[in-house]
Amino acid sequence: MHFFSYPEGVSLEDGEQWYFDEHTTQAKKLPGVTRYRTWPVLLPVAVQSPYPYDRFVRMSELVFENMSLAQQATLGNTNLWAAASPGTPGFGEFQCVFLDELPQFDLTKDTPVQQYKYGALPLKFAGGEHKYEDGEDTLILVYLFSYNVSVADGEDWYLGHHAREGKLTKQVGLRHYQTWKTLSTPEEPDSALKPNRYYRLTEEGLPAWTREQPKEGAPPRPQLLITMPPLGNVFDDLINIVIDPRQVQDLLE
Repeated sequence: MHFFSYPEGVSLEDGEQWYFDEHTTQAKKLPGVTRYRTWPVLLPVAVQSPYPYDRFVRMSELVFENMSLAQQATLGNTNLWAAASPGTPGFGEFQCVFLDELPQFDLTKDTPVQQYKYGALPLKFAGGEHKYEDGEDTLILVYLFSYNVSVADGEDWYLGHHAREGKLTKQVGLRHYQTWKTLSTPEEPDSALKPNRYYRLTEEGLPAWTREQPKEGAPPRPQLLITMPPLGNVFDDLINIVIDPRQVQDLLE
């Protein structure tokens, strides 16, 4: 999975033309590619976060037959992912991770071991409990993060507290909730790729109203009050993006 922007001074239109005409043409030729898809990043309205949602313009998924081929094809072609100079079409910021095909947990169904000791804790809401609407359209919130505390402490809060609260309440009409632990891979010292920077990637399915402006005078929407860790903010860095799964482009078709 990779996430990227275009350099300063390059318009979205020029960046997209370079990406589809030049970059993807080369990437499709990498040995072992079995799937290649991409989504434009959307800007949410009703989702609040201290981390910007406009850091990247696009998310792409490049799937290989196996991890060995994925490493050889991507880490062995660092020029394909290198940043371009300001004003030159190419990549601006580029971040990537390696993932298994299947998530580590489907959090609408699975119970990570970290949750068991917190099962009796009460859940707190602002604005009343949300009523799940089965017919809502889904957007996908994708976020990646690493921890600034030990992995054990970070996972205790994220899988034990945060994921438990999201799973049990469907606080914003949650329809899809999956998380992956990223796969560690060797890095070349001067490589443009830093695939070990982020520890975990999570996808949450959100209702369409998260991109709508609230109507004037409307009551506040129900919101779960997430338990914050006693250690403070456990994230070392966090990427937030929102995509519409229906806006996918299959680059191998």
